[in-house]
Amino acid sequence: MTTENEDKNKKKEVKFIDHDFDGIKELDNPIPLWFHCLFYGTIILGAAYLLYYQIYKGGNTLKKDYLASMEQNSGESPKGENVPFDYKNFLQDKDKIKSGKQIYASNCGSCHGMSGQGGVGPNLTDDFWIAGDTYADVQKIIEEGEPAKGMPGWKSILGDKKIQDLVIYIASIQGTNPPGAKKAEGKAGKLH
Repeated sequence: MTTENEDKNKKKEVKFIDHDFDGIKELDNPIPLWFHCLFYGTIILGAAYLLYYQIYKGGNTLKKDYLASMEQNSGESPKGENVPFDYKNFLQDKDKIKSGKQIYASNCGSCHGMSGQGGVGPNLTDDFWIAGDTYADVQKIIEEGEPAKGMPGWKSILGDKKIQDLVIYIASIQGTNPPGAKKAEGKAGKLH
């Protein structure tokens, strides 16, 4: 029979794995329960993800989200058809006008005047247009620029959404007649 002290000493005895390397011995400790739970939980979560997203095609995949965001930014439908942005639905949208005003102030105001009255660039508040009097014409001139007249293209810098907000802002300042406006240039026509 063993005494109580001998039982305690055996419990405190450290177990080593039978091999050693350069005099280093490895303890034979069991893997903790939390690690087992984490390991098997990860396997279960991975299997659920595989079933939901890959086998049963539920939810949006990263590819679907990416394609949807590209479609939204480019104005193209998933079938590759070019769908123009409908400005008429957003002409009274205060958020887009506010966004367009900020974009205008930081990128366009130095040449076209802070109120659109013109300066180096033409007056944007009157009903005379050099590049055309449609929203698509204004969008195109902003995107591509007019290098011969010193206007850079802004498509790669601003992107489609900011350019659309900018066109909406330009439409909102039509007819405001700010003081010191530059004389009319181009053909007469109401922006439409």
